[in-house]
Amino acid sequence: MYGRHPEVAAIIKGHETTANGILTDAGSQLLYEKFSRNVSAVFGLSASVGGSLITLDISATKSTVDGWISDLQTCLEEAWRKYDPEDDESGTEFMRIQSMSMDINDIIMNYNSLKYDLDDIELEFENAVRLYRSPVRSALTDIRILYNAENNVSGDFSGFTNVSVYVHGIESTSDDYLTGATAGAQDGDIIVRMNRSGKIEYFIVRKERNGKLVREEVETFDELQESEQFMNKNARVHIVYDTEQKNEHRQETSDDLGEKLNEMGLINETAKIDMFAHSYGGRRSLQFAMDYPDHVRSITTIGTPYDTNMLGTLADSARWIAEKIGQDPKNTSDYLDFNLDNQNDNDDMLYSNAYTDMRSEAMMDDIHHLKSANPEVYRKLLEMDITASAGYRTEQMVSYSPYYYQPPTDYKTSSDDTVSVKSQNGEILGDLIDERPQFEIDKGSGVTDPAHIYEIEDSDYIDLIKEVNDKQKE
Repeated sequence: MYGRHPEVAAIIKGHETTANGILTDAGSQLLYEKFSRNVSAVFGLSASVGGSLITLDISATKSTVDGWISDLQTCLEEAWRKYDPEDDESGTEFMRIQSMSMDINDIIMNYNSLKYDLDDIELEFENAVRLYRSPVRSALTDIRILYNAENNVSGDFSGFTNVSVYVHGIESTSDDYLTGATAGAQDGDIIVRMNRSGKIEYFIVRKERNGKLVREEVETFDELQESEQFMNKNARVHIVYDTEQKNEHRQETSDDLGEKLNEMGLINETAKIDMFAHSYGGRRSLQFAMDYPDHVRSITTIGTPYDTNMLGTLADSARWIAEKIGQDPKNTSDYLDFNLDNQNDNDDMLYSNAYTDMRSEAMMDDIHHLKSANPEVYRKLLEMDITASAGYRTEQMVSYSPYYYQPPTDYKTSSDDTVSVKSQNGEILGDLIDERPQFEIDKGSGVTDPAHIYEIEDSDYIDLIKEVNDKQKE
């Protein structure tokens, strides 16, 4: 500040006091470093800091810096307003104001540079908050479950003991499972469809004279409560679930699903949950089972990439190509994985979603960690009935011979055009998988219209849903 103009020096002194107050209140070493790098040539910093960034209103801090800039601009404008050339025949005052103008412009450049760095802190802070949000959310759900159990707090569906939950894959909605859930139900079962929009629909399954099962919509929950099927609690409740974001990470789905099922009164000692999932929904379901092993009885999947997936890797690495064919690889929730390999960024905003997960982690990695860190949960997974079914196509291979006719021969493809049969069957999960059926999918071909997307409506898979529901209810 040596040689600084008195008007500017007085203003800067106020800025210095404010800056040290901000740094003391924040207690952040990171924030201190940003201030020091940008304003050390303007004023001194005397605040004592030493912590990590925990909480800070970046917008308020940037507004303060904007106020500093305005102070200096006003000072300069006032100096020029008072300047009268007739009283400055020597030009001394003109030169003084010109010098002050250069000084102020230099300071403003430093302040603007600080604002840019504050934007970086804000982004870093948002990423840090998102990183720790999921563990906190999971802990709060666990606390609510424990509280409900200790205090006999019930939800709207408390008392039902057989629950099926249907979880879709990426780029998808619960529409895909509504038909399968209906066909896999019994007369009198209840279907609850949880839409991404927040709307909840209720249905009662009825068997027509021809034996076909149909859904009858119930307009309100109050009306459902008055039905015989709801009151006797013998029906199975089928939860056809929409993720909040179509391509959200499996941990986000597990957290959200645990929260919703607990609110419904279906996370308790008596209710047993049978999970059904297609594609990435299988990873989501296995994650839920790892998080809530006391409440899951079975998992039945088809088309699930239990291993890392090449197409998922390509979509995450070359996102613009995926967007060209209608996928949304940047779609995500607020969840951010601790594993740096399971992250990507969108304009420096870090995120983790289904695509980063399929690129970076095979489910066996998590199972290995679980086995060593919590063998009791791993034992409970072994006790669950887990079926990993795989879809494949049949193609014809034509061989040519100049000497005799060779009819085309059929052969099984090694994938459903998207996920390998080996990965779908969860071979990397070893003894965790009890059954590994394979179903021929007679629709779809290639990457743009793969058989993979038709697995969820395949009659063999729907029969499997019904078989599992009937078996587990018995």
